[in-house]
Amino acid sequence: MRRVRYEWKSGGPVITVAIIALCVLMWLIEQIAYYADSNVFTAMVYDMSFIPALTTSQPWIFLTSMFMHAPGVDVWHILGNMITLWFVAPSLEKMLGHWQFLALYLLCGLGGDTGNMVYARVLNSPESWMQSSYGASGAIFGLFGALLVTYSRMRLDMREIIGLVVLNLAMPLIVPNIAWQAHVGGLLTGMGTTGMLIGTTASRRALNYLQRTILTVAVWAVVLVAIVLICQHTSVWSTVLTNWVHWS
Repeated sequence: MRRVRYEWKSGGPVITVAIIALCVLMWLIEQIAYYADSNVFTAMVYDMSFIPALTTSQPWIFLTSMFMHAPGVDVWHILGNMITLWFVAPSLEKMLGHWQFLALYLLCGLGGDTGNMVYARVLNSPESWMQSSYGASGAIFGLFGALLVTYSRMRLDMREIIGLVVLNLAMPLIVPNIAWQAHVGGLLTGMGTTGMLIGTTASRRALNYLQRTILTVAVWAVVLVAIVLICQHTSVWSTVLTNWVHWS
């Protein structure tokens, strides 16, 4: 606890480590369920992964899905995401502050889910509305977006981070079953959220950092909720499948 207090006061990656620990713990639980009882694992996927048609009846999946990763012998999903998270997150947590970083991370994860929601609405098919997805990549892409904004504001060399973003955006062209729409949703949310957190010169004069944080969280929460509701209520398949799941 003394070490944690020191890291917290000195701007260490306390929230980053906590997120990684939670993702790894969730993955271990998934592994146990995956190998012990396929029915239990199927129930976990149904109850905790992001399935657009279930967002009305199971709103918690917006949160739980960002801490789940694919189980089995292929550990790249969890390993790749956690290595990337450790690469990009500590500097942002130190710069933004612990609670601001946590708000950014969660909003970016919700932005990734919203990207999945928009994609389901655009395709507007039963398959798209019942497609499950999970993982931290939407939130991680939001951190990429945050780095793009901060690098730009600080006039730093952006070539490395731009290359990293482009490489990861192109990954779905090589590796199948990657929810690229969550990456785009997280990236856009991260850029917008960080832009508001850092603020313009005028906004920094008008509002202190805490006030900008509260305003940022409120604005982006309203924007993401509005997009989700529009997607839900303008699709006949969303209504049909939601009612079918409820009655079944």
